[in-house]
Amino acid sequence: MIRKAVILDLYTDEPAGLGVPPYINTWPRLVAGALWVADKDINVKYYAIDTVRADMDSFIKQADRSDILVVIAGIEVPGKYIGGNPGTLEEAERILALIKNPLKILVGPAARHGLGSGGGKIASSRTILGKIFDEIVTGDPELYFHDLVRDGPERADPRRIRNDYRLADEAFIRGSKIITMHPNYGKNLVVEIETYRGCSRFLTGGCSFCIEPRRGKPLQRDARSIIREVEALYRHGARHIRIGRQPDILVYGSKELGEKEFPTPDPEALRRLFHGIRCAAPGLRILHIDNVNPGTIAHHPEESSRALKVIVEYHSPGDVAALGIESFDEKVVKTNNLKVVPDEAIKAIEIINRIGNRRGWNGLPHLLPGINLLYGLPGETKETYRINYEYLKMIYERGLLVRRINIRQVTVLENTPLWIMRDKVRNLLRRHKELFKKYRLKIMNELDKKFLEGVVPPGTILDYLYVEKYVTGMSIARMPGSYPITVKIPCRIEMWRIVSVRTKGVAAKSVTGTPIVETMCL
Repeated sequence: MIRKAVILDLYTDEPAGLGVPPYINTWPRLVAGALWVADKDINVKYYAIDTVRADMDSFIKQADRSDILVVIAGIEVPGKYIGGNPGTLEEAERILALIKNPLKILVGPAARHGLGSGGGKIASSRTILGKIFDEIVTGDPELYFHDLVRDGPERADPRRIRNDYRLADEAFIRGSKIITMHPNYGKNLVVEIETYRGCSRFLTGGCSFCIEPRRGKPLQRDARSIIREVEALYRHGARHIRIGRQPDILVYGSKELGEKEFPTPDPEALRRLFHGIRCAAPGLRILHIDNVNPGTIAHHPEESSRALKVIVEYHSPGDVAALGIESFDEKVVKTNNLKVVPDEAIKAIEIINRIGNRRGWNGLPHLLPGINLLYGLPGETKETYRINYEYLKMIYERGLLVRRINIRQVTVLENTPLWIMRDKVRNLLRRHKELFKKYRLKIMNELDKKFLEGVVPPGTILDYLYVEKYVTGMSIARMPGSYPITVKIPCRIEMWRIVSVRTKGVAAKSVTGTPIVETMCL
């Protein structure tokens, strides 16, 4: 019988879903919610790994008194983080070695695809993870934990996959109160919302490196269930929501999702969703999106334009449509079955600019594209680096705004097509190691700053920034939301104060500014 459960969040970062602070992904809510659906009296405690590091002894005592210890992990698309430091395999091993009593269960993308340890790396396989966990949940967690409570560990199948969202919808709602245990609760916490899972490009295999098409045919949630979840989160204090847990927000509600590689967007379905969210949570400060498939815009420019206009009508300014372009080299595009050729990518960037470049209440353009570039993919040559640079330069010279360029090396994950080519990818990454460093710096020094200066010209007033850190004479502040701009303020300001800043200078990845109310400086 399960009376007490402890959830340890090592953080997740996936192609569809952020879970490194200030973000909380869907996994903790699914786990806690499923336990509470099965038995509302179970004592569930949530711990972020940063909290555990600050008081390890207390956590070990709590975990050892529990019946189950659930570890959530999976940094599948790693980046650089200001708000938190993801847990590693070695750290997990050390912690679990100190805990004797509970059943130790692994959940999250690491359970399905191995534990990534950074860009340009091969993930730790599930065979290795199986040595430190009693159970690895490769299926959907709400099914496993519901059965674990009702039927016991012998009958709970960790491989079960959902056919519908009925139990998940209830778990999302019941588990919403888990956000109150997050270290960023009441401050800049951003809650990820799932609208559907799976990628429409599963029909053609999807991108070679990506885990999303491996989920099979896309499965959508009903808009009413999503709205009920947001309402529950809002009642528990959530004020920053990100509709980020899907590979392409534009095709949510499309009747062609799962039937065509590039479904036609349904703008009215998006209107019903976003209007409902605003009615259920009228005091939301931030409502943002994440992934947009550039192929959807290229194949359906009119419907995509209308869908983007709906988002801009209901969201918060400072939003980013993250475009998984991955490469402008057509050889790499073809070899890895990527979403768009260069001309299609440019078309998508132009359309988003036309609709989203008007500035909003917080000083930022409403909606701008973010460009993701990925290196280490089969077909890559030295020429790939030059081609990518030239296209980025051309985008800037055409006067198009880009919120950010995300440059990283591929992480090779189990159960993706790249896994069987991991030795080849490893050699390619090694061979181009210095070339990657050279061009990454070249883009940062020559283009990143120019793009950011277009987004935030000197003298721009930025509103609603949370002070997150103080480092060597600078307070670091950011807005909650999608890919927030880092603002450096040359004085000490109390942690978690909300400030407004007038920008002065622009660097490659950040801006400097002074607070509008100078008395905030300590």
